[in-house]
Amino acid sequence: MSTPVAGAAATNPAVVTGDHSGRQDVASTGADRTPFEVMLNLTQSATRGEKSTNDSQMIRVPARLLECHMTLPLGSSGGLYYVRVQRSVQSEVLKTAQGKATINGGDVWLDVELDLSNLSAGGYLLSYRHAAESWHRVPIVVTNLTK
Repeated sequence: MSTPVAGAAATNPAVVTGDHSGRQDVASTGADRTPFEVMLNLTQSATRGEKSTNDSQMIRVPARLLECHMTLPLGSSGGLYYVRVQRSVQSEVLKTAQGKATINGGDVWLDVELDLSNLSAGGYLLSYRHAAESWHRVPIVVTNLTK
């Protein structure tokens, strides 16, 4: 049995929604540039200075063009957010995106399109911030599903 890309339960930090066909996803071939939908629940992400030690809470996303629907932690503001992906805090920024967060029913939702199709499988940092605030970092694992 293969490890899923992301958890399916609402308590898990990431849920891959895809096309709901039950088929295993295959990385984008270039001809298929339709964004793959993922829901990232960042409400339980570590706060500044904390380190997550629970691998089951690790966010896993496929190496392809993603339409990310993120739920930000309680207390996050609405408005413009910047998102970036890099290997480590001090390494070069590999991907960037921006989007407008909205508040709905007490939840803060941020939608961004993020193209991870040319990233190698492995660990990365997904960082996000509101306007001139500090960066919030969440470890992610990019998976290559071409096997």
